[in-house]
Amino acid sequence: MTMQRMKLAAAAAIAALGAWGVMQHGANRTPAPAGAPAHAAAQPVPGNGNNSGNNNSNNSWFSALGSAPLAGTVPADPVPLAQQVDTLAASGTPEDKYRAYNLIDDCMTFQRLGTLPFLHFPDARDMTGAEKAAEAKVCTSLTELHRRARIEYLAAAARAGVMGADTAFMVAGPFGDRDALNTRPDDPLVIEWKQQALEQLTRQAMNGDLGSLNTLWTGHLSGWLAIPKDPVLAYTYHSALQRIDQQQNPHVADGPYSGNMFAFLKDNLTPEQIAAANAQAERIAQNFRQRLETQKARQ
Repeated sequence: MTMQRMKLAAAAAIAALGAWGVMQHGANRTPAPAGAPAHAAAQPVPGNGNNSGNNNSNNSWFSALGSAPLAGTVPADPVPLAQQVDTLAASGTPEDKYRAYNLIDDCMTFQRLGTLPFLHFPDARDMTGAEKAAEAKVCTSLTELHRRARIEYLAAAARAGVMGADTAFMVAGPFGDRDALNTRPDDPLVIEWKQQALEQLTRQAMNGDLGSLNTLWTGHLSGWLAIPKDPVLAYTYHSALQRIDQQQNPHVADGPYSGNMFAFLKDNLTPEQIAAANAQAERIAQNFRQRLETQKARQ
């Protein structure tokens, strides 16, 4: 791979991880409407990082329950993390377990960094003093039990196919310890975890999940965490994204997955491999379209 292609691959991987981070800090933290149970929050449309039922996702860190605060404000009395997690866990739904995981992970991130990245995305600005004070108050009830339980919540959500949970599961690492990939690569439990992580991502990608497709094509390009290097699969998943983009934006000639800059993905592939990959990509694109049509019919 030439230096230019290596740079492109690295940029693609960073972009995919960044996109996942933005989706993590938005769609899965949006509060349910006031008075509704936690699991009543609308789920995002496939490929849309924003929650279609609420436009205040950037203000959702402070509470996964109740109504979202108005833009530029913070709750006068934020709900403690322990109370939020207990309520979400009690619902028993995979979606609420994923939200519980995200709330705990937010507090861990906040206590480590003193801020929450992407809070005001796409605006590149940090949290205000009031926002930081509110988040600090929420997170005072964070315990070691929460830290351990978050992985169980995440695993349950990933097994159930909750959007974004498969990538979060892989990024978290084996049982929440990503260093285990390097320190215990031959551990049967780590090997089993890698298989599970890849299977979950692959299942979601085959159903046309855009986040999973982005994670897999960039991961297979050079190898990343539980994703082995595989040029054929990198081309397959990228080709699926290209088809989906063309479906959704038929009048855009040069989409983010089009153009000659990705022609190198075919390098060293046989005509038979390319044909099989294109057929697989077309099936994935059809699955995405069917999911989207089904969701629209339900609305």
